[in-house]
Amino acid sequence: MKKLVLLLAITLSTSIFANNERPAEVIKSELRTEIIKLLGKANIELNQDLTANVEFTINNKGEVIVLTVDTDSADVEAYVKNKLNYHVITNKFIVKGKVYSMPLKVVKPQ
Repeated sequence: MKKLVLLLAITLSTSIFANNERPAEVIKSELRTEIIKLLGKANIELNQDLTANVEFTINNKGEVIVLTVDTDSADVEAYVKNKLNYHVITNKFIVKGKVYSMPLKVVKPQ
């Protein structure tokens, strides 16, 4: 009986700790969703659809720090920096200090 209780306790503690870790793909997907919400709908005059690659990190306070916005449009670069810099990310599973890279597509309004 003691062996059964010990085995059950080990199994429960292992499953509890296993549930605290999330796959990297899920964390990145959740982070991307949160970044898209922060960016919202851009009110920028564009002649064509644009792409941008945003590199950012999360500081110890959970704030987004935009490192670079690789795009041909200065307006898009300024918009992304203004919307993201120093806004808090609520995802507690992100790695603080890690540099994240995220491609963006900015679509011309119809």
